[in-house]
Amino acid sequence: MKLLSFILIIIGAILVFMFNNEQPWHIYMKILGFVMMMYGLYKSTILWVKENPREDQDKSKQNGEE
Repeated sequence: MKLLSFILIIIGAILVFMFNNEQPWHIYMKILGFVMMMYGLYKSTILWVKENPREDQDKSKQNGEE
């Protein structure tokens, strides 16, 4: 899933920066690039939160462990 998120971010960035609004369909390709980039960022953020839960840090601070 990490790889898929990374690929979506890269492909989205390429689409955003490759097209320069010379033709009407370039705008749609830029929108598609932004959507892919945002979806990839969303999925990677979800994975990051799952891998680094905040509850463990809060429990250790309550017990006096740091």
